[in-house]
Amino acid sequence: MRHVPVYLLVFWAMLLITIFGEVEIGTSKECENAHFVPGYNLAGEGFDVVTLERKGTYVINTEKWDLGNGTCNMRTNQYMNGIKQKPPAAVDFWRTLPKCSMKVSSQIFESSEAVVEESSSAISGNWKADLSVQLFGAAVGGTHSRVAKFAMLKSKQDKYSFIKHQVECNFYRYHVVQNPPLHAEFLQAIKSLPASYDKFAYRSLISTYGTHYTTSVMLGGHMKAITAIKTCEASIGGLSDTAIKDCLDVEASGIYKALTVEAETRLCRELKQKLGTNLKMSSKFSERQTEIIGGNINGEDLLFSGSSHPNALKGWLESLKSVPDVVQYTLKPLHFLLSEKHPARKGLKKAVEEYITENALRNVCSEPCKLGKKCSARDPCVCVCESSKIMKSNCCPTEKGLATLKVYNLRANGLFGDTLTQTDGYVEIKHQGQNKRTQTIVDNDNPRWSETFNFGHINIKIGSTLTLEVYDEDDFWNRDHLGTCSVKVSSGVVNDGCALDHGTLFFSYEVKCAPSLQGRHCDEHKPSPMAASLADIFSSRNGVLVKDMQRLELAFNNSGMTHFKSDNGKLLML
Repeated sequence: MRHVPVYLLVFWAMLLITIFGEVEIGTSKECENAHFVPGYNLAGEGFDVVTLERKGTYVINTEKWDLGNGTCNMRTNQYMNGIKQKPPAAVDFWRTLPKCSMKVSSQIFESSEAVVEESSSAISGNWKADLSVQLFGAAVGGTHSRVAKFAMLKSKQDKYSFIKHQVECNFYRYHVVQNPPLHAEFLQAIKSLPASYDKFAYRSLISTYGTHYTTSVMLGGHMKAITAIKTCEASIGGLSDTAIKDCLDVEASGIYKALTVEAETRLCRELKQKLGTNLKMSSKFSERQTEIIGGNINGEDLLFSGSSHPNALKGWLESLKSVPDVVQYTLKPLHFLLSEKHPARKGLKKAVEEYITENALRNVCSEPCKLGKKCSARDPCVCVCESSKIMKSNCCPTEKGLATLKVYNLRANGLFGDTLTQTDGYVEIKHQGQNKRTQTIVDNDNPRWSETFNFGHINIKIGSTLTLEVYDEDDFWNRDHLGTCSVKVSSGVVNDGCALDHGTLFFSYEVKCAPSLQGRHCDEHKPSPMAASLADIFSSRNGVLVKDMQRLELAFNNSGMTHFKSDNGKLLML
């Protein structure tokens, strides 16, 4: 048998120490005097997968360190000057991690429902194990998290897209042992449950201890921001979600390296010129939900102003070593803490399933497409338009000022074109290179023209002029000019008139701003909120909690809404 070289044995030993940390068994006195490892008790708290929050109450006893004979495990913490610290008896495989890179990641979401779907990404592994919570067309978990509630509320106010930026830094990692010691108060709460299933009693336990417990964690800190972008407001300003994201990437990247003039010039200067501002893009687009966990926080928005507060950022990073929080979880449902024969195991499993299912977000399109059609492969409720000079594929106008123009109700009084007979009058209407004319009304000094003239899509920028010229037609080759009216057009229905050289011309015109535009010159963004009656039932623009589906069915049956149909008790969009 060949002998393994000594240098390989040394290498493997050093590798194991690096991965798992140097393990020692401490004496009773050493254990009593040693501090716990940073974040030692974070995995002991119950966790709610609906709100994505630790409950602050303990299901696992993380204060016990005694291995049974007065000794404990001792670990060397390289981030705390090599001091020896003790993990709880419930913790296994505690170790430090390599230094973090503080690299910024970013992602665009077309809808709030997509934000909800992604909100539970910090949970690794299969947290749904042994739970019957698979729902087709529904987001399960995370529907009441802070990020989800922010995005869902915004979506009911206007058409929004969302950009997520995240930076994380992990220093420690550990697992929870297979059969951890349970906290006495949790055991007492389990013992007090009724023998037969009682929804109220079990739901009360969930409200206190959550739905899951932690089996492993990564500790450190993270900064996460969800920026809400009014899709059409950005579009009419000539900005795309991708361009905004790229510029925010540059500003967020200032947290770990100097923001270069070249990068800002390349990514942001053109956008700022379009917006007519010198503000940072993170200040211009400031509808944001920011979350900073771990470390000591003094209130600064470190993600987008880290370069302005380098000492605060440095202090936060350093504090993560001693005051970490949980950045990533692996979870199991609470009932796994109870033995197979425990009388409360099945009831607890059922209660968790019901709670998660009731709070799942089912995808229901709240309205039909006013423009375009629903053909997005990523989101069945997103309306897609054919791109053109006036409309983008997201059904937003391509620029400010877009509108339609209609001229009608033309009439004149007191025309004087001929001396022996009355006027043979007609009107020429001109706007932005388009020329139209009425029919000639013969021998009438007070004509009324019945035509309506549609100029189609126009741009009524400030100073846009509508010109009407009145003529007396003597023959095909000869005409007399009776006067001109010129008006600066603005949105809305306008009844106007003007004095001619001989007589008076009266007319009406209507300017309708393109969708998502408003204001006198159609140069302001117009929000598109949900109907109030639906906003009360829907949790997001196109999402209804499972527990609210019955309310939606009832509203559908009582209102005669035509854009829904019912299919075996389920509401679907036409």
